[in-house]
Amino acid sequence: MLGVKIHDYPRLDSPNMLAALPDMGNVAGIGISYIIKKLNAKLFAEIYSYWPPFVSYKNGVVDYKQSSYKFHYLDNENLLIFSGEFNPTDPRRLYEICYEVIRMAERMNVKRLYSIGAAVRSSSGAEPKVLGAVNNEQLLDDVKNHGIIMLDDEGQITGFNGLILGIAKERGINAVCILGEIDNPNIIQPKAAQSILKVLVNILGIKPFNMSELDEEEKRKEFMEQQMSYLERVMDRGEPPGIA
Repeated sequence: MLGVKIHDYPRLDSPNMLAALPDMGNVAGIGISYIIKKLNAKLFAEIYSYWPPFVSYKNGVVDYKQSSYKFHYLDNENLLIFSGEFNPTDPRRLYEICYEVIRMAERMNVKRLYSIGAAVRSSSGAEPKVLGAVNNEQLLDDVKNHGIIMLDDEGQITGFNGLILGIAKERGINAVCILGEIDNPNIIQPKAAQSILKVLVNILGIKPFNMSELDEEEKRKEFMEQQMSYLERVMDRGEPPGIA
């Protein structure tokens, strides 16, 4: 069983819920953290997790900090936000987290749940898109009207950000997954997170907020990619890197 600590239930009227955990390129982690920070979301509950599986020490003195998943809320936006530090790979732990989030959604009479994440881009030459999926066909037109391109064909949305839609459907809660396309899942992707945030501002009716920090993060990411590409070309030619 997971430990749940409620600090104080917020008084919201059938709010929306944004729930996501870090994924490929940390798109979801960046997006969720940015909203919490920029809109000064308030903490109201935590789920204590079985992590980390170790303690730290300094000069022979042990320190132990148990990580937790957190629930925040925004009064004016009538929004709940669920976030955490890691996305469980163990199926049992993943289901436990999902069910706790859905229980909270039921307690708070959530109107619609949104998850966010990343999708690997199939064509490297095309402009990255914002994709989506819903757990109720009746949501399709509304989601498309916000510029989200629905996932076609067949496939899977893995991890928390996908599974939560299935469990929400099982409990009768409408849910939407919004995905930003990325090229490299092993590098943080601030631009993809920003593209999702721009959609969320519209679909959730949130007052626009400054995203310039994500622009700076994207520039740093591009610079690092250029440096790595240069080093790879040099090594391929069998030349040692130059010394400046």
